[in-house]
Amino acid sequence: MFRLLILWPLLATSQTYAQGALPDAPALTLPQAAERVLRQNPRLASAQFARDAAATRSEDAALRPQWSVALDVENVLGTGPLSGFDGSETTLSLSRIFQVRDTRNARVAAASAYGETIDNQLESERLDLLALLADRFIDVVHRQERLRLATESVGVWEAANELATARERAGAAPAVDRLRTEIRVADAKLAEAGAEHELHAARMLLASTWGGGRKDFGRAAASLCRLQDLPAYEELAARVSENPDLLQFATEQRLREAEARLAVARQRPDWQLSAGIRHLEDIGEQALVLGVSVPLGATSRAAPAKQRAEALGRESLLRREAEELEARAVVFDLYEEVGHTVRTVEVFDTQILPRAREIRSEIERGYSVGRFSHTALINAQAELLAAASARLDACAAHHRLLVSIERLTGGEPVSLSSSAEVSP
Repeated sequence: MFRLLILWPLLATSQTYAQGALPDAPALTLPQAAERVLRQNPRLASAQFARDAAATRSEDAALRPQWSVALDVENVLGTGPLSGFDGSETTLSLSRIFQVRDTRNARVAAASAYGETIDNQLESERLDLLALLADRFIDVVHRQERLRLATESVGVWEAANELATARERAGAAPAVDRLRTEIRVADAKLAEAGAEHELHAARMLLASTWGGGRKDFGRAAASLCRLQDLPAYEELAARVSENPDLLQFATEQRLREAEARLAVARQRPDWQLSAGIRHLEDIGEQALVLGVSVPLGATSRAAPAKQRAEALGRESLLRREAEELEARAVVFDLYEEVGHTVRTVEVFDTQILPRAREIRSEIERGYSVGRFSHTALINAQAELLAAASARLDACAAHHRLLVSIERLTGGEPVSLSSSAEVSP
């Protein structure tokens, strides 16, 4: 069955720019990063202890009431014939509460339902963390590409500066043209340095996702502008119910139902029986002692707990319906945005970038022989670079939207398919 294979094509590619990566470190793919998160993240490592604690709660609920031993000494240290221990009565007894079977079964069911809520919470946290990882991985790839583009921009403006310098030497252009391109070169180098710093910061943030204190990996291997097709919206909407956040409401409802059954079971009171031996000191004889204790008013005392559990159960049901409707609406909005990014990148690839390249090439050739002004050359260079940058932004937005859709439909945004990056 089709799954989003989120991130698509974000797999190894020799075209992805990798400044800021360790030169000898292997490239890092998203599945490899996810493996690090699942193995090393402290929050996920602590999840097992939460599950163990929930399991002990179930074990505790299954325990039967324990026996109690009691020693009573009466009629001692009094006055007259009861002075000292001459008239004492000593009773040694065993007692135990005998619960109705339904009470213990309902208590076990409630503890089990509580364990399910813990599992759903942990699964939700796991998917949140994987979605965060995917988003940060996209950011690293995006910044790698922006750094590559910034480096290419430096080369473009340096080439433009050479043209302006050549025309100045030939007396065909004023020095101001060269000075303006030198300013562009300086700006491009500043942008390149800024892009490199941003990439370093993004790599550190990515490493922190799995608890890493250093960037011990090479480039983030991915194909940013290999876009992913989506199934029909109806198929995605049908998978919204798989979201563990929504499953949490269903589990919570089962917990409330179990609590209501427990409250009903407690309307039948537990009996406490005791039996023992009494020694009468004054006559030197022993006798059996039997006792029974039954709490009164158990039905009325259990009624509020039952009503509370039933009310919370109805609340969970309605909240689930509301959250599912909201999630479906958000998925539709994201679905439309994904389609828009696909169309945007297609327009850049088929119309804007080819024409911007053609315009730049024509103006470069014409500028060298004096057919176009220096301003026209600068504008053509800037338009092409701006279009390439906007295309990268649209590609990154596409994959971030896919991650959000996958999270809302209960999937793991870590799947990749093999592809090769197409350089813009």
